Amino acid sequence: MTTSPKITYLLTHFPALSHTFISEEIDGLERNGVEVSIVSINSVRDSDRAAGRAGEWENRTFYIKAVSKARAALSIAAVVLRHPSVLAIPIRRGGTDAKSYLWWYFQVAEAILLRRHMSKAGSTHVHAHFGMAPATIAWFAAEVSERCDPPARRITWSMTIHGWHEFTQEDSARLADKIAAATFVVCISDFTKAQLTRISTPEHWDKISIVRCGIDLSKFSPRQAEDSEGQGSRPSIVMVARISPEKGHHIALEAVSQLRDRGVMVDLEVVGTGDDSYVDSLQRTVAERGLADQVRFLGGMGPDAVADRLAAATLFCLPTFAEGLPVVIMEAMARRVPVVTTFIAGIPELAINDDTALVVPAARADLLASAIERVVSDPALADQLSARALVKVSEQHDISRNVLALRDLFVQHQA
Repeated sequence: MTTSPKITYLLTHFPALSHTFISEEIDGLERNGVEVSIVSINSVRDSDRAAGRAGEWENRTFYIKAVSKARAALSIAAVVLRHPSVLAIPIRRGGTDAKSYLWWYFQVAEAILLRRHMSKAGSTHVHAHFGMAPATIAWFAAEVSERCDPPARRITWSMTIHGWHEFTQEDSARLADKIAAATFVVCISDFTKAQLTRISTPEHWDKISIVRCGIDLSKFSPRQAEDSEGQGSRPSIVMVARISPEKGHHIALEAVSQLRDRGVMVDLEVVGTGDDSYVDSLQRTVAERGLADQVRFLGGMGPDAVADRLAAATLFCLPTFAEGLPVVIMEAMARRVPVVTTFIAGIPELAINDDTALVVPAARADLLASAIERVVSDPALADQLSARALVKVSEQHDISRNVLALRDLFVQHQA
């Protein structure tokens, strides 16, 4: 009889608002018999902390960088003195310059602390979300374990790759080497798998699987068409995204401005937090374009509040330049809110133009404005898009089903 897996999840910042979907994933795994211990490299700032169960998640999360310097130094010294070969890991696996080596030595130290925690938790497999720092530390933890632990206690590791950040830094992140070293690799879309296939050799392709991100559909009940605030008032557009250049906020503002020039007045609600200087640049654009009465910046919101804003919107818009496949698009579709977005990476696998969404090239404010105008001026089109999108998101992104595929990978590869 196969025993239930006992694994560790390794994340960058937990429980951050942007990692809410990972919380849902962990919940789903635990409902299906997988025991999960949680490790986060960094703690979360108050402004980025997820609402609801944040305290509960923080209480059960081990924060690597919260370990005191004295305790960390003792733990690291104990390993290095007994197994000095761990000092060779960055030389064998690191970059090509002194800065890379130094940075990776820090990550070896973090890997030693991760291994120590996993030993206490009784876990020998670590799964990293994202292919940058978490995957590096998980990889190094396995390398440390190979030098320090008997075979039965050696750490194995896997990772989930989202994109696009991983692909823009694939060389410095040693992504091809990580694919070769990992026990298995999870991709969130066909596009992601294609990129990993591009940079890896055929001998490793069979370890790459697609498990799409999922959402709890019960938390995003489909609204009725008459629920939108667009009835009898200006159409309301909601944009939910981290406020950073790749999300296309300036393009959204330009589209709103162009629509006004065409005589189409819409309101834009911007949900999310980001770098203050970039927020300031958006607010300056709002002032310069005379959009102050049409654009509101609402800051960060928890999942329940986001669901409420989506339910009240005429449409959801995300004019992003670079993505994997944003979970918020799934959430909008599950709420039966029409979606206007861009033809980027994995997005067209869910947002299919003139079928489940209107999809335009990135950085084309004119085409974005036209797509928005089509939706807000044609209720029948909006209803058709949102109805087909609800079917599609239910088929592809129901976490109660998708998490079973992830559990099966952990079961299949457990020692």
